[in-house]
Amino acid sequence: VILSIKENIMDEKISVIVPVYNVEQYLERCVESIINQTYKNLDIILVDDGSTDSSGKLCDELAKKDDRIKVIHKENGGVSEARNIGIDSATGEYVIFIDSDDYINEEMLSELYSQIKKENADVSVCGVMNVYENNHTPQARNINEYLILNNEEFLREYLKGERVPGGIWNKLIKASIAKAIKFPVGRIYEDAYYHYELIKLAKRYVVTTKPLYNYYHREGSLTEGCYKKRDLSCIDIYTKFYDYALNNSLSTKEEAFFRLSYSYFVILDKMLLQDDYKKIEDYDEIVGFLKKNAFKIFRNNIFRTGRRIAAITLLINIKLYRMLLFKNIKNSKKVHD
Repeated sequence: VILSIKENIMDEKISVIVPVYNVEQYLERCVESIINQTYKNLDIILVDDGSTDSSGKLCDELAKKDDRIKVIHKENGGVSEARNIGIDSATGEYVIFIDSDDYINEEMLSELYSQIKKENADVSVCGVMNVYENNHTPQARNINEYLILNNEEFLREYLKGERVPGGIWNKLIKASIAKAIKFPVGRIYEDAYYHYELIKLAKRYVVTTKPLYNYYHREGSLTEGCYKKRDLSCIDIYTKFYDYALNNSLSTKEEAFFRLSYSYFVILDKMLLQDDYKKIEDYDEIVGFLKKNAFKIFRNNIFRTGRRIAAITLLINIKLYRMLLFKNIKNSKKVHD
């Protein structure tokens, strides 16, 4: 089987979709990591989403260097719209999305393709390396695991978020499935919405925890910083996952509750970055959920110890919780800066 895969390694095309918006200092690194893949039969689609820096021009220059690259220029409409346009233009048998400020190991597409063919899977997944200014940290504690999962097993790992990280960019997907799903235009946490549809269509998954995708953590991400109303998308999508687990009598209720509760923590922590956090419209509802479920969170072993203790701290005193939050942020910056 492995021999036949190697013999036909160039037979099937992989469409690589890269949404581009104001990433002039990262784009070349990203695209170079794609064109230097050991897997050569690629359809590379750069979607310039109305960049206001030189990213659009750089896309055109890169396309001149490699005839596998095609560039689509469009008015700014967000990453979901850019990816959807990329999907519509894809000609490969398989599709993968790469973010333009990230980069991938040269063997990544070859390994993902070999896995998906060997296991006759719908989706092939690799591990993620979290890249900071001064260090690199793999997402998975064990980077040598190899898993074959059905969609319920995949959902469990996705909700836990360690062996199957939550981004869409480390997953090679059959084009017939990828083209049947659209990213939600106008929402953030678009990857979670995409996964919600993916688990309904894809039945078989193969996963390696080897960190072949390099996720670069930079300041200014849409999902970082103080609270904005749009952040409630996080709770919305993980409520859908939770309801899906309950309504379909899945064995992933504990994992779904973990992810839903975690989304409430994400929103609360953003709110607490503001001095007038108690005046925020949705503050009482967010705190109310976490206080109501504090002991349930404390008993959920998927949460790390610090977060479980934080739930009880929140029940006792919000100011103490906020003080610990700022301390953790400060310590995290010391580690990664």
